Amino acid sequence: MQPLDIESIISGASEGGWDWFKQANERVKKDIDLKQKRAAEDQRAIASAWARFYNSPDGRKALEAMFDVTLRRAVYMATAGWDPATMATYGAFREGQNSLAHDIARHISAGEKEAIKPRDV
Repeated sequence: MQPLDIESIISGASEGGWDWFKQANERVKKDIDLKQKRAAEDQRAIASAWARFYNSPDGRKALEAMFDVTLRRAVYMATAGWDPATMATYGAFREGQNSLAHDIARHISAGEKEAIKPRDV
């Protein structure tokens, strides 16, 4: 069996299973492994940077203020007089804010080596 190029491997992955990976030549396997290791290192560095920022006096003040207006505030408030489209737009806007704040909190937790709770939403 002929080794596959990276594009063929990726398209084979969409079909499920792991047989497609066994067909990759060693260079491709090493490239994938190296990219995964670099991505993991980047994530650890980012998490550490967020944790250092949060643990600084200015960082804690800024992030706590952000968490107060996002994660610690009701996500979806129906205001009298709003039409359904406006309420839906506001809900999507607030979910976007919460998603970013949650991602930052997740990085801080990982940077501090705390257990990370999976997101409910």
